[in-house]
Amino acid sequence: MENDPAVRFIVASYGAKHVGMLLTHLHSIVQSHPAASAAVYWQDIPAPLIEALRAAFPRYDFRETAFDFSKDFLLRISSKVHSWCRAAEEHAGERDLCLADVDTLVLRDVSPFLAKDDADVIFTHKPDRTALNTGVILAHGSAATVAFFRTWRDRTLGIIRDPVLYAQANDYSLGYGAADQMALWQMLGYERGRAEYSVTAEGHAVRLRAEPCAVLNETNSLPVTDDQHILHYKSGWQPILLQGRAFTRNRPRLDSWPMFTLYLRRFRDALVELNAAAGTRFTARDFGIVIPSYLEVETGGFDAARYTVWRAREAAKSAGRTMRYAVRKLTGGAPSLS
Repeated sequence: MENDPAVRFIVASYGAKHVGMLLTHLHSIVQSHPAASAAVYWQDIPAPLIEALRAAFPRYDFRETAFDFSKDFLLRISSKVHSWCRAAEEHAGERDLCLADVDTLVLRDVSPFLAKDDADVIFTHKPDRTALNTGVILAHGSAATVAFFRTWRDRTLGIIRDPVLYAQANDYSLGYGAADQMALWQMLGYERGRAEYSVTAEGHAVRLRAEPCAVLNETNSLPVTDDQHILHYKSGWQPILLQGRAFTRNRPRLDSWPMFTLYLRRFRDALVELNAAAGTRFTARDFGIVIPSYLEVETGGFDAARYTVWRAREAAKSAGRTMRYAVRKLTGGAPSLS
């Protein structure tokens, strides 16, 4: 496999919720880009887990941040653009950067997307209602790229801090999907079907190119093909992977099964290698990932009888959650006795 050793991956992860996804993401980089480097911006991950991750990925750079999320909830919402802006500043001298959300799985070499010198920043779009997805951004380190990330951060913060704009950013009918995506849309003057853009940021002319989500940032539940370079397990995937919830109308089992089994197989392999490297005995539950009893991880086999039992249990749990919520509403938020 030919990989450009200059590619540096950037990922940010805050809190213990996504630590299993962080493990799987980093392992996928090792598998797909063995010569690449990575910078991990992290905070509030339990010490035993972060130390095990350091042992498993000794060549990667783990950089602890110090955001005060307790005093500023809006800071947590905008933490990605803050971290990616810092990363762009700290790696401005490096040619090729891949900034990806922690819930992504890197399957194939991304350096060909960066080989052409026609863009400073590469983003992804799709022909869906929500056209832009910022889960993967490629860039060449430069002053222009830094200016883009600073401007994007500031415009995202402006939307988050304005209740009217923030409501628009999260209005499904408008097609933005999030504050950072609305900010990018407005910066670009985004037009569906258009791939090349130029914007001015801090006096720099920044060139941008759009690539299809289908090849660089697949967010839908689809069969895994040789065209897909990065899979993105966003939104509806996370209750399934992190909490063991049943599949849903938006993530139906048959459509989701290929990506589901691939992810859990990759996570299992990553966990085995981490325990070997760190001398630990962590389980899937320790890393917040649920491998359900109805799945045969090695073969991808499905046990229908066990799935029926699993769904019944999840339905009971859901009914319990609904009842507890109703009790809290009726009691004015007072804790229930259950």
